[in-house]
Amino acid sequence: MNKKKYIISLSVACLSMAACKKSAFVEANLNPNTLYSVTPGDQFLAAASGCQDDFEYYYDVLRAENLWMQYTVNSGGNSSGFARVTGNFDYRYGKIFFGRVGTYLSDIPFLVSKLSAADQPKYKNMMSIASIFKAYYAFYVTDINGNMPYSQAFQARYGGTTTPVYDAQQTLFDTLDLQVKTAVASLESTDATTQTAIGGKDPFFPAAYNNGQPLDNVHEAAAWIKIGNALRLKMAMRLMKRDPSKLTSIATEVLADNTHQMSAYTDSWVLYAGPAYANATGNWNPVGFNASRAIVNFMTATSDPREGMFYRPAIKTGVFVGAPASPDDVTANQNLFQHSDSLISQLQHRLFTPGYDEGDGNGAGTGDAFFPLLTYAEYCFIRAELGARAITGDDAATWYNAGITASIQFYSDRASKAGATGFTPATSGLISAYLGMPGVLYKPAKGVEMIACQAYLDFFRQPSEAWAWWKRTGFPNSTSVLAWDVPKNSGTVLVLPRRAGISVLPTTDANYKNQQAAITAMSADPNWGNGPNDAYGRVWWDMP
Repeated sequence: MNKKKYIISLSVACLSMAACKKSAFVEANLNPNTLYSVTPGDQFLAAASGCQDDFEYYYDVLRAENLWMQYTVNSGGNSSGFARVTGNFDYRYGKIFFGRVGTYLSDIPFLVSKLSAADQPKYKNMMSIASIFKAYYAFYVTDINGNMPYSQAFQARYGGTTTPVYDAQQTLFDTLDLQVKTAVASLESTDATTQTAIGGKDPFFPAAYNNGQPLDNVHEAAAWIKIGNALRLKMAMRLMKRDPSKLTSIATEVLADNTHQMSAYTDSWVLYAGPAYANATGNWNPVGFNASRAIVNFMTATSDPREGMFYRPAIKTGVFVGAPASPDDVTANQNLFQHSDSLISQLQHRLFTPGYDEGDGNGAGTGDAFFPLLTYAEYCFIRAELGARAITGDDAATWYNAGITASIQFYSDRASKAGATGFTPATSGLISAYLGMPGVLYKPAKGVEMIACQAYLDFFRQPSEAWAWWKRTGFPNSTSVLAWDVPKNSGTVLVLPRRAGISVLPTTDANYKNQQAAITAMSADPNWGNGPNDAYGRVWWDMP
C-alpha cells in the first residue's frame, strides 16, 4: 500500500472509510447531516478504537521503529537498508485527517450543539476529554511531521475552509498546550456529578480496572485531569533544547496542581481491547522478528523481571539469546540466523497479539490487547529527568525507582491479561532486587542516561516514544549503561531516521499552495534536511 498525505477537506470521510467512494467522501465532508443519529459517545469510541490500526503496526512499528530502536531484529538479520524510510511509513498522519481520530473528535462539539438546551451543559466534560485526546493525537502527528494543518482543519462540513493552512510546529506546541490546559481547568471547575459520562464507550478505562463497571462521571473526570497534566509535561519535554524556559514554566505550573497527578500504574492512559482487535493472523502479528542482543544482554545481566514478559527463551537452549542488530554481523552469525527459530529468543507474541496460538495444544489465546499512549511509568521518568536536570525540585532517584517499579508492575499485569506464558509475575522482592543491580542502581552522575535507558525499556510497546526520547537525549547508544549495537554496513555506520518524509501534493490539489508554504518555512531551518523526503533531517523541536 502506498500512502499519500493528501489534505483535501480534512474532515470526516464517512463512518466506514473502507466503503466510501469519492462522491460519498465529498458528501460526508460537506454535509453534517451524514452523522445521522450518532451520539457524542459513539464518536469518542470510534476515535479511540481508530487511534491504532494494523497498517501502522505493520509498516511503522514492526518494520521500522522496532528495528531502529533495537527492540527486535529481523529473523534473517537486519539488511543494509533496514534504517531507511519507505513510502509506506507514517500512518499516523493519515489517521488524524482521513481516519477516525481528529475528524471524529471534532464532531463531538457539533453533536452536543444539536442536543436540547437542557442537555448540552451535561456534556461539558465529554468535550474537554475529547479536546485532550485530540491534542495528544495532533502532538503525535506533528512530532515527526513538523508543520501540519490543525487550527483550520476538520471544519469543512461545518462551514470551515477546505484549504486549511499549515500551522508551524512551534505555534502548534503553544496551541496544544493551551488546549489541554483549558480542558483540565474546565474538568476541575465543573461539577462532575452533573455530567454525562462516556462510560462504557471509553476503551481507555475499561471495566476491568473498576470492579467490573465503567468509570462513573466523577472518577472519569478525575482520571482525565491526571492524563491532561501528564500530557502537558510530555509535550513540554520536547522543548528542552528549543525553549527551556517555557519547559520550566509549564512544568512548574503543572506540578503546582499537586492533587491531580498520576500516582499508580492503573492511572496509565492505555487503549484496551480484546483479542479480535489485534488479530494474530493479520498485520499485527510480530512473527518473523527476534529479540535484540542489546536488550537481552542488559536484561539478563540485571535479572530484569520483564525479560520473560518481553521475550521467550530460545527453544533449543532454554536461555534468553538476542540477535545482533548490525547488518555487518549477519555473515559472522550465519548459523545463529539460519536457526533463529530455535537458537534466538522470540517475542512474547501474545503481548502483541493475544489471540496467538502458541502451539501448545491449547489453541488460540483469549486475552486482552493493549496499546499504551501515556503510562504512569513514563510520567515518573519525566519527573525523574526534570529533577536530574534541576528543572524542578523533584528527587530524581525517587521518581526513577517509581518509574521502574510501575513499568514492571504494568507489564506483569498486561502479560498476564494477554495470556502470555512462561514468565514469572512480578513481586516486590524481584523489583527490589532489580533496583539494586549494577547498571540499575541510580547514580546521580549518570542520572539522565540511566533514566532514559529505563524509559526506553518501558517503551517496549511504544517504540515511537522511545525514538523521540533517543532523539532528545541521545540514549541509549553504544556506550550507555544499556549498550546498543553499532549498526554498520560494510564498515560504515548507518544513520537512523529522525522524521517522516513528506509526500508532496500534486499542483492540481486545492491545498498545494498551503503545503508548499509549509515546506518553504520548514526548509529555512538548516537542520530540516535536504528536501521534503529527507528522513534524516529534523523537525523544529529536534535540535542537535
